[in-house]
Amino acid sequence: MRRGFLPAGTWRPRVSVAWLVVVSLGLATPSRASAGESRSQPDALESDGSNESTHGDAAVGARRELDPFLRKPGYRQLFATTFSGLGLRFNNPYRLSVPLGRSAESVSLTAPYIDIGLASTFGNPLGLQHGFAIRTTFAVRGVGQVVTTPSYLVWRRWQSFACYGRAGVPIVATPDLTWGLEASVGGAWFFLGGIGLAAEVVGDVFYGAGTREKSTVTYPVMSGQLGVILALEVLP
Repeated sequence: MRRGFLPAGTWRPRVSVAWLVVVSLGLATPSRASAGESRSQPDALESDGSNESTHGDAAVGARRELDPFLRKPGYRQLFATTFSGLGLRFNNPYRLSVPLGRSAESVSLTAPYIDIGLASTFGNPLGLQHGFAIRTTFAVRGVGQVVTTPSYLVWRRWQSFACYGRAGVPIVATPDLTWGLEASVGGAWFFLGGIGLAAEVVGDVFYGAGTREKSTVTYPVMSGQLGVILALEVLP
């Protein structure tokens, strides 16, 4: 045996032990990485959830800044109106004034009238508002007639312009007590903040005294009216 060299049986176990250490370290390294990834995944999920909630809160806050009435409900409006109008009666069995045809069923003009009213709406001023209105109408010529109409009101305004609709039950107080159905649509232009000009188209069906041919007669009436509207805002 040469000097300076170890026998074959003395160095092989040392090499084998070294390789085992390297292999064990190599196997342990991926497990640590995978453990780090598994620990990082819940953190990522938690961060995503927090981001979504943050964005949602920011969107709600921005919408509230644009629409402050979401934070302070209770806004309402009060209205006062006055109109002057004239209508078309589509049934004229008694040959009332100013007939436009020859038969009893022909169209005739109603008497000119004055309409005054009060109303109130509730809700978001930047959207559709709901409320109620009460109108009283007086004939200014011919047979004295007074009609009072409580009605449901829907209102929408865009800066200087507004539109609205009503649906109610007109009650005729004089000369004879009767009732009917009414629906109307209108619009307004506010040349000042709360003062405007308004126009409205009104459709009515009244039940009146009968004739020899019919025990109960219906009187469809279509009217047009122009007037002034005053609006007062009540802030929350």
